Amino acid sequence: MKEYWTSLASLLGVLAFCQSLMNSVFPPELRFAFLKLFNRFFQLFSSFCYFDITEIDGVNTNELYNAVQLYLSSSISSVSGNRLSLTRAINSSSITFGLSNNDSIVDTFNSVTVVWEHIVTQRQTQTFAWRPMPEEKRGFTLRIKKKDKNLILDSYLDYIMEKANEIRRKNQDRLLYTNSRGGSLDSRGLPWESVPFKHPSTFDTLAMDPVKKKQIMEDLKDFAKCQSFYQKTGRAWKRGYLLYGPPGTGKSSMIAAMANYLGYDIYDLELTEVKSNSELRKLLMKTSSKSIIVIEDIDCSISLTNRSKKQSTAGSYYDPEMTLTGSGLGDDSGNGSTITLSGLLNFTDGLWSCCGSERIFVFTTNHIEKLDPALLRSGRMDMHIYMSYCTFPSLKILLRNYLGYEERDLNDGVFKEMEEVVVKAEITPADVSEALIKNRRDREKALRELLEELRSRAKRNEKNAKLRGRNGSLTVAADVEEQEKRALDSPYAEENGEDEEEEEIDDSICKNSED
Repeated sequence: MKEYWTSLASLLGVLAFCQSLMNSVFPPELRFAFLKLFNRFFQLFSSFCYFDITEIDGVNTNELYNAVQLYLSSSISSVSGNRLSLTRAINSSSITFGLSNNDSIVDTFNSVTVVWEHIVTQRQTQTFAWRPMPEEKRGFTLRIKKKDKNLILDSYLDYIMEKANEIRRKNQDRLLYTNSRGGSLDSRGLPWESVPFKHPSTFDTLAMDPVKKKQIMEDLKDFAKCQSFYQKTGRAWKRGYLLYGPPGTGKSSMIAAMANYLGYDIYDLELTEVKSNSELRKLLMKTSSKSIIVIEDIDCSISLTNRSKKQSTAGSYYDPEMTLTGSGLGDDSGNGSTITLSGLLNFTDGLWSCCGSERIFVFTTNHIEKLDPALLRSGRMDMHIYMSYCTFPSLKILLRNYLGYEERDLNDGVFKEMEEVVVKAEITPADVSEALIKNRRDREKALRELLEELRSRAKRNEKNAKLRGRNGSLTVAADVEEQEKRALDSPYAEENGEDEEEEEIDDSICKNSED
């Protein structure tokens, strides 16, 4: 045993002498080349194979390097060293841990163990370069057993890219975009301006029937996780949602909840600032994947039901999908806009709608009956979501959000009376929220005044004969279904009989309505 330790000490002494000799005689570049050659020679007789992933690929940044760096930050608990690097990216809400120089980490994939090492060396002096390079040369080295190479290499790298995208989306603050006024470009040459998206709305706080919320959340989850399904069926990876209902029922909050649930950015498209169909297409091309494209109050933004009346003469053939020549605001407001209904339809479901992936289109309106049926059909607006007046399940959510009330905290008599009058009152979640906010410091007073407001509205509706469902009239749900049916069947049936005065009245109502 003593002879073994003596031999090992001698070998280490020889290696130390050789290293000092190399450091004193050979320049750094030659030493690095020699070590690299020695490493390659060692790999020939090793049971492992090695893969280098450099930070810079030629003159471009290696996307795989950034993905590996993010992915390994999620497995930082298994780092062998005691030194970690901390980073926080722009528009990020969290700090990312990473490997320090020449540190290593062990990872497992499909029961196979791999080793990552972060290699940092000094870059050789540059004599001339079109693009200055960093002083340090960084990269990751992946060590895999040769027998496992074909087993995990392709799928493992794809898995890393997918996980890195998830981490990046989770850490990065979401952005709210709006198109620049008059189609102008920002400092980066983009037609969109952005601010951080900080809306706190979630599906937990959204005042809506829990069953309906669950259906929407499942539909969103299926969309986000079914890329292979859309590819297999030959469909563009996009989906459309139409939110309609009275003002104040939470359509904007629903959009924010969808964005927070999926981690998507929001593009709020202001149609009145778009001058032509080609400009609309360019805006679409500059949107990113994993985003929600929103047009709020679409019935007010542009005249989408104003099809060419010259083609509606008696005996003429009229195809709603072919004669999409309705003009936009340019006819009435004089702002020079030439957007047509055909352009908007192609924007949502034409060839240009697939320039990108994993995008959601959301339109909102207070008057679904005013929209053209071509805009409402499946493939454009796949899911129609009615944002109703406050129901008892949504009222309980609001009481919990604003006052901290649970169902067990309410008196049985008050609880039962609220259940009876809330539907008859036809009150929006926005009105309920305001009643609770102004008395949030006194829960009993807030509950008492809310109940009085519900009673007052219910009595007023009954007195004015506005309560639907009496004397054989439609219930609220049936009325909604009937409105949607009329919109899908023939929303422009009355259009030819309308005079200019009626159109002006509709426009004024539209401009004054708020969601």
